[in-house]
Amino acid sequence: MSSFKHIISAFLALLLCSLTSAYSLVHNYDYTNWYSSFNFENQADPTNGTVDYISLEEAQSSGLTRIIDNQVYMGVENSSIISAPNGRKSIWIESKDSFLHGLLIGDFAHIPGGTCGTWPGFWTIRNDLNAPYGEVDILESYNDLTTNFMTLHTSESCSFNAPADTYLGTLNQQDISCSLDGPGCSAKGPAGSYGAPFNQNGGGVYALEWTSSVMKIFFFPRNAIPADITSGNPDPSTWGLPTANFDSQYGNCDIDAAFPPQTIYFDTTFCGAEAGGKGWTDWSGCAASTKISTCEEFVRTQPQAFDEAYWLINSVKVYQ
Repeated sequence: MSSFKHIISAFLALLLCSLTSAYSLVHNYDYTNWYSSFNFENQADPTNGTVDYISLEEAQSSGLTRIIDNQVYMGVENSSIISAPNGRKSIWIESKDSFLHGLLIGDFAHIPGGTCGTWPGFWTIRNDLNAPYGEVDILESYNDLTTNFMTLHTSESCSFNAPADTYLGTLNQQDISCSLDGPGCSAKGPAGSYGAPFNQNGGGVYALEWTSSVMKIFFFPRNAIPADITSGNPDPSTWGLPTANFDSQYGNCDIDAAFPPQTIYFDTTFCGAEAGGKGWTDWSGCAASTKISTCEEFVRTQPQAFDEAYWLINSVKVYQ
């Protein structure tokens, strides 16, 4: 009888799991298939960064990408002084697969954030150049900041202004319009969601939940990752409040019209519109801490500063 009760209990647990988690794994990008799953872009930086993106072949031969203990390492060149107007070598990749709706979950042991001059990102963008422009910045910040910025950019008319008690982050600079003409609609994460504290705590997980009515972004530090994510049965209905809440009921946006199928991007650029200019002098402590007046000069002349400017990725998964 005891064994029968155990069998019934196990069956009910599996049934409950199947009812509460409607998502199935579609793509699992990790050390086993990373280089066959992403294109390495070696074109000019569209954000005018002080960067030189390199091919997969050069990245592997120079050691800027490699597999370390079943984790994917992607770093930047950190040994040479760079002559102007050239940029520092780095990596920009795009997934070969696209996806529409679902869960995108990135598990990161280390990110390039926290280093003056850097502007890294984990983001998605429209797959079809003829479709409306739609971009989701899931993990993005710059210089020595310790908070993440989660932002949507669209060519369609979109705005979001969720009540403060529906998400854990805060509205960034009153940015509620997603228009490409401005900074986008944006939420700011909590302290430690980026930069040195993120890395010191062993990294963590960022997850995007995308439906026809909502885009929610969740951040979980390493010691607070939900068990259902770890087990491969993610159920966002159990995760509590998101860190950023772009919900169409709190705004004016046709999400399906504004966000066509997306591909996944990683990049680490330098300076440019975010980390350079006022990002260097006014919006971070980098000008004061480095005693160097411009981001571009710092990036070109201080290679040793970029020893920690690397991604160490456990996995990126898409569930639908």
